[in-house]
This record gives sequence, C-alpha cells and structure tokens, in this order.
Amino acid sequence: MKPVAVAMVLLGLAGRAQGQSEPPAAPALPTNDELTDFLTDPGTTADAAYRIGTRLFEARRYEAAERAWLRAYSLGREPNLLVAVADTRQRRGDEAGAVAMLEQYLDQRPDAPDRVSIEARIGALLQSPGKLVIRSTEPGRAILIDGAPVEQKTPAEVEVEPGTHTVIVVGEGTRVGEKTVQVAYGEVKELDFAPEAPSELRVQETEEARLEAQLVEAREDLAIRRAVISTGTIAAAALVTGAALRIEASGSQATDEGDLLATFSNVSFGLAALSAITSFTLFMTHKNKRTRERDLARLRIDARGAGASATLRF
Repeated sequence: MKPVAVAMVLLGLAGRAQGQSEPPAAPALPTNDELTDFLTDPGTTADAAYRIGTRLFEARRYEAAERAWLRAYSLGREPNLLVAVADTRQRRGDEAGAVAMLEQYLDQRPDAPDRVSIEARIGALLQSPGKLVIRSTEPGRAILIDGAPVEQKTPAEVEVEPGTHTVIVVGEGTRVGEKTVQVAYGEVKELDFAPEAPSELRVQETEEARLEAQLVEAREDLAIRRAVISTGTIAAAALVTGAALRIEASGSQATDEGDLLATFSNVSFGLAALSAITSFTLFMTHKNKRTRERDLARLRIDARGAGASATLRF
C-alpha cells in the first residue's frame, strides 16, 4: 500500500479512537505528488477518488480535483463525473474543455434528465467571447489587434472572437512588440510585452504619407460629388419630363394616347424618385464616413529596410 493510503487509514483509526463525543478531524489534503501516488494505487476505488476530488474542489484546487474525478470516472464510468469535471474546467477558465466534457456526458447518457439545462449551459459557453489581457512594461501604449486599433491603451482587457489573433503593441520611437495567439471561446490569454530591441518598424507620420492620404480623399470626394450631381440631375430631368407628359396626357383627346402618355409620366416620376433617393443616400453615406474618419487619429508605420510601406489608420 502506498504511503498516502497508509496515512489515511491511520488518521481514520486515530479519529475513531477519540470516542464518539468528538468527531474525527478530516485528514490533510494531499500534495500533488501524494495525490499522484494515491490515484495510481491499484487499491484506490472510484468512491475514494471521488471523495478526495470533492474535498479538493471545496479547497479550490480545481486542477487536482479534476485529476481525482477523472480517475474516479475511469474506475467507475459514472457519467455524472463528467459534469463535475466540466465544473472544474469552467472554474479555471477552460470553457472549451468544459463544453467537451458536457457534450461527452450527453453522448453517454442520451436520456439524461438534465439534458435541457446541460444543453443551455453548453449554448451559453459557446457564446462567451475570448479575452486578451494585454500589458506592457511602460503603460499607455497603443494596441492593434489584427491590424485594427483598439480604444484602450495598455494595460487593457479586450474581448475578441474565438480564433487566431495578432496583437501589436506600439511604443515610443522604434520599439514595437508583436505576438500571435490562439484564443478559444471564453478563454483568457495574458500577453506581457517587455521592451524589445529597436525594430525595423518605425512609428512616424511622414509628410509624403499625409499628402498621399489627402490626395486619395480628394479623389474619392470628387467621385462621390460627381455621382451625387449626376443622380440629382437625372432626378430633376425625370421629374420635369413626368410633369410635362402628365400635362400633355390630360389635354389629349384620344383615350389610348392619353393612357400611354400617363404611363410614361408615371415611369418618369418613378425614375425621378429612385434617382433622388440614390443621390441622397450617396451624399449621407459619404458624409458619415468622413465624420468617422475625422474622429480617428492616424498612425502610419513605415517599414525601413524591407523596401515596403504600410499605413494603418486609427
């Protein structure tokens, strides 16, 4: 018998020797090494592994409790233990692992009386976003996730969709940190950015880049202005044409000719309305876009030595 099992037996006997009036003291929780010896002991039963797992869970030693309950499950194949393991994983922030255990529980117990609540729990876990905890040695640094800037500065907690994300922390001068991480739903990843050696990426806003951005905006403004004027002109012309046709139709003596002119008049009015709506939509959409852009700062990162230039706006 392993030392831990012997110690448990001795503690139990000592408790009984104290008499019925004084309840026996609970044996001390095993260390991780002692727990390993206990769980690998051939004499350990599923019930004993479950009970030690319960005590470890109550002591908030969730990883150790999971080990004990997985051992109990391997010995007794009790599906409810899978839900208990899911509890330990969720307490440790491992939502993906919790979902896996809950799904395995439903697979092994198709007639589970708590199926509805378990499925609801799985659904809630699958909707939980991941979280990135981003820190830097010097606080107040800018953060870009997948090329897009975020409002918070370091240190920050940012919720992200499950998947692979690239995080860039931009400091002063030429110091830049970059990390790529895989985030599961509900998972919390901590990223610490320490000062790095000078990078080939230099943070600066060049006059050439500023003029180029202004030129692009001017071209886009001109194209939108022309489109708005064109659609507005079509709307006005169609409106005038429709009115003229309506007047001519009302003065026509021939019924067939009047009906045909009235039909053309309705078509012209419809074209006028459609063109007017298009012109107004183009104008407002572009106006709102420019308003958002004015509210955002611009950061341009020029790559030196690689012969390339990348511009990031925020």
